[in-house]
Amino acid sequence: MSHYNITISESARNILHEISQQEKTSIHTILEEAIENYRRQHVLNQTNKAYAKLKQNAQTWEEEIEERRNWENTLTDGLKNE
Repeated sequence: MSHYNITISESARNILHEISQQEKTSIHTILEEAIENYRRQHVLNQTNKAYAKLKQNAQTWEEEIEERRNWENTLTDGLKNE
């Protein structure tokens, strides 16, 4: 594991300490989870931006919808529900 020194505001440090006390976990764990949550939100935001851009072009958006329709057909590929 790599180690880095970072500088954060005193208020951020206090918040981390308070959460650490409440959750009975380390500040390291809280930061790891916060970074992962931020990464996931970033991916969703980028995906939303990409879809918004795709929707701006009527032809490419219709192609996307058609592809979705084709994939939906694979759900009824003749297999019986268990």
